[in-house]
Amino acid sequence: MVNIYDTANDLAKQMRETQEYTALEAAFNEMMADKDAFELFKNFQKAQAAAQQKQMQGQKLTEDEIKNVQNLASEVSKKDVVKKLMEKERQMDAMMQQLNQTITAPIQELYKKAMD
Repeated sequence: MVNIYDTANDLAKQMRETQEYTALEAAFNEMMADKDAFELFKNFQKAQAAAQQKQMQGQKLTEDEIKNVQNLASEVSKKDVVKKLMEKERQMDAMMQQLNQTITAPIQELYKKAMD
């Protein structure tokens, strides 16, 4: 019997060796080296996570909270090292979407039988 979790762990190890991952890691390290950009990035991540948590709990964001997240997003998106990181994230996401399609193909094929 196949242990699918061993396969997943192998895939995780192999992912670290892909061009997409190594480029993402390099871009992340470059962003971290820019102290101002990294601090802004962390603040944005924290504000965004807090806003999402509040929304998931069914609470509305205040105008100040919305403006804060928007202002931080605007500021962080002006940083070249963050722009580069976001581009590498998009490339990594494209690879992950392709992998997801491959992994879920058996399920898609199974349900496609109902459409024939």
